[in-house]
Amino acid sequence: MIGELPLSRMRVALRDGLHLSHTTAGELAIPWEKGRSDLPIAPVIDPHGCIIAIDKRVSSSLLPVAEPDLSRSELRNLLDAFLSTWISSTGDYILEFESLFSARVGMTHGVATSNGTVSLHLALAALGIGPGDEVIVPDLTFAASANAVIHAGAKPVLVDVDPITWCISVDAIERVISPHTRAIMPVHLFGRPAPMTEICDLAQQHGLFVLEDCAEAHGAKYDGLPIGSFSDVASFSFFANKIITTGEGGMCVTRDPELALRMKMLRDHGMRPERKYWHEEAGFNFRMTNLQASIGCAQLQRMDEFLEMRKRVDASYRAALADWPGVVFPQSLSSRYEPVTWFSCALVSPELRPLLIESCREAKIDIRPFVNALSTMPAYRRFSRKCPASKRLSACGINFPTSRKVDENVVGRITEIFAQVMRMPAAMASSEAFLRQNGM
Repeated sequence: MIGELPLSRMRVALRDGLHLSHTTAGELAIPWEKGRSDLPIAPVIDPHGCIIAIDKRVSSSLLPVAEPDLSRSELRNLLDAFLSTWISSTGDYILEFESLFSARVGMTHGVATSNGTVSLHLALAALGIGPGDEVIVPDLTFAASANAVIHAGAKPVLVDVDPITWCISVDAIERVISPHTRAIMPVHLFGRPAPMTEICDLAQQHGLFVLEDCAEAHGAKYDGLPIGSFSDVASFSFFANKIITTGEGGMCVTRDPELALRMKMLRDHGMRPERKYWHEEAGFNFRMTNLQASIGCAQLQRMDEFLEMRKRVDASYRAALADWPGVVFPQSLSSRYEPVTWFSCALVSPELRPLLIESCREAKIDIRPFVNALSTMPAYRRFSRKCPASKRLSACGINFPTSRKVDENVVGRITEIFAQVMRMPAAMASSEAFLRQNGM
C-alpha cells in the first residue's frame, strides 16, 4: 500500500502517466493527511482507493512566475529511460532529442549539454575563441551570456539594445567591431528575435562568427526562418522556466559536421568518440543525461501546444490591462519578426514597479522585474559603456506569471491589484511622467 492507494492501482496510475488535469506526479507525491486543509493540494480518492482527481487550493500557495508543464508523456518517457538503466550520458533518448530538436530549428546537428550556459561555453571553445578575443554581447541579457565569454577567456563587449525590438542592433554591433572581435552573440530576449539576416551579413563582411543565444525564444522566427538556424552555432536552454524544459539542460545546434564533432569531443572530456579514453585536449564534462533527454523528447512533441498557451496568456493580460496607460506592452514589430511569448511582459514606471511587485506578492502572485543591465553590476563594470535603452528597460520591465495556471481569475486579480496601486495620486503622477519621458 502507498498511503490509501493499493500498489496494483499505483502501477496502473504510473502506466497511465499519473497525470490528471495538468497535475504532475510531483504534486501527487506531496505528503497528505486526511482532513488537512492547509496543504496546497490533496488527492481525491474513490471508494476503490484510486486517485481520480486533485483538489488544488491555489490561494494557499504562491502562484509562480513560471513552472514546468509536465504530463504523462514526460513521465512515461522518464520511466522508460529509468527502466532501461541508461540513466547517465548515453542512451537512445539523447540521440533522439538531439536529432529532433536540431531539425525543428532548421539545423542538421545537435549537441545536448547539461545546461544552457555551458552550451554557450562549449560553442565558444569549439570555435577557438579565447584570450585576446572579443565577443559582442547585448547589455540587456541574463548574466550567462557574458559569463560564458569570460569563462572562455575572452572579453565580452557590451552594447546597448534597440528600444523597440529589445535586442542587439546592427548599428550597435558595427560601432564596436575591432581587430580583436571574433564573434557576435545576439540574444533573442523574451522571445523577440534579433534581426538575424542583417547581423549575419555584417558578420560575413568582417569574417566574424555568429553564436545565437536562443534560451528564451524557442519557436521564434525572423524572415520566415527559425531563430537558431542563422548562425555558425546556436545555443538553447531547457531550464525549468523555459518554453520546453528538461529540468536543467541545453543544446548547441549547427550545420557544420566537423564543428558538431568537435563540440561532442569537448563535451566529453576531450575524448575522441572512436577511441575510448584517448584525450587529444583537455575538454569538459558538459553532458546531458538520458533521463533529461527523455523529458525533452516529450516536451518537444508538445512545443506547439506550449507556444499557443503562452500566446493566449499574453493576450489575456494585454486585453485586461489595455485601458491603463501606465502599463506599456512590447510594441508590435514588422512582419519580418515572428516573436513568441516566453514571459508575458510589460513596462511600468520604475517608481511604481516595486509597489506593484510587492502588492502582487502579498496576494500570493509572483511578478518579477527584468534582469539587470549587465553594465550596472559589479561583475561587468569593467566592460561597461553607456547603454541607455538597456538601463531603461531593465528599470521598467516586469514579467507576469506565464503558465497554464493563469486563467481569467488570476488575470482579474492582477488587474485589480494594478488598479488599486495605480489609482493612488502619486502613482498616477509617476505613470504620467513615465509616459512623457518615453514618448508614449
